[in-house]
Amino acid sequence: MNETKRVLLLDDHPLFRTGLRATLAEHFPEFLFMKAGSLADARHLIKTDEPDIAILDITLPDGDGISFAGEILGAFPQCRIYILSMHRRSGMLLRAKETGCRGYFLKEDAGNELLKALRMDDLHFCVSWGMKDLAESEISAGLPAHYAKLTRREKEVFRMYAEGMGYKEIAWKLNISPRTASVHRYNIFKKLEISSEVELVMAAREVGLVD
Repeated sequence: MNETKRVLLLDDHPLFRTGLRATLAEHFPEFLFMKAGSLADARHLIKTDEPDIAILDITLPDGDGISFAGEILGAFPQCRIYILSMHRRSGMLLRAKETGCRGYFLKEDAGNELLKALRMDDLHFCVSWGMKDLAESEISAGLPAHYAKLTRREKEVFRMYAEGMGYKEIAWKLNISPRTASVHRYNIFKKLEISSEVELVMAAREVGLVD
């Protein structure tokens, strides 16, 4: 008998969550599901139950699924995380891989590929057929050169600025001083070779940090 595994399903579309759960339950009777429609719901669930597997959407009403993947892995490093999204964008694919996710699948063509990845249980980064051309051409090249120069904290601050947060709000959320948040902003502008908020948002879209 297979060992029971707790599986977090995070997607803000109830019908999709229900359908995905039904499909997975048919193939993996050992799975115990935790369903959430928002980051707040998901955070509440994993406070009491450690997930063995997480399947996450990216665009959620209260945040970003790939950033949340980083939170999960920070607390539960052994959790296997898969992104299941409608976005066919190399920047998001690369972010998922860099964060430590095990795979990136398009909702429209995941099907058997997601099931296969769940059965494999290895460290390979899996992608759906609709993303393989991007994976082959982009992942081997790595992140865009300027973005790759940013530190992990600078990438986090970069995303927050791109989402419209001010330096005081960023400082509060990251438990740093406003001056430190401003220094991060200066370094981000310098490393990305940008000079305005508009260019910052455009750069964030290029690497898939924001829609």
